[in-house]
Amino acid sequence: MQPTNLQKDKLDLIDKILHTEDQNTLDFLKDYLNDEPLQYQLSEEQKNIVRENTENYLSGKDKGKSWKEVKAKLLSKRNG
Repeated sequence: MQPTNLQKDKLDLIDKILHTEDQNTLDFLKDYLNDEPLQYQLSEEQKNIVRENTENYLSGKDKGKSWKEVKAKLLSKRNG
C-alpha cells in the first residue's frame, strides 16, 4: 500500500490530465511516461542565437539579469 500523500498526488495528477485541453501537454506526458526520448531539436537559427548569447555573456557584453528582473518580465507578459 502506498502512503496517502502519494496516492493523493497521483489522483490529483490524473484529474489534471483528464481535464487538460492542451495537446502539447498530453504529447509531452505521453513521451515522458513512455520513456521515449523527446524529439525536439533546435533549428540552426536557434542554435546561433544560443551561441551568440553565450559568447556575449562570457565576454562580459551581457551581464545577464537577476531572478527579480526575469520574474517581473515574465509576469508582465502573462498579465498583459
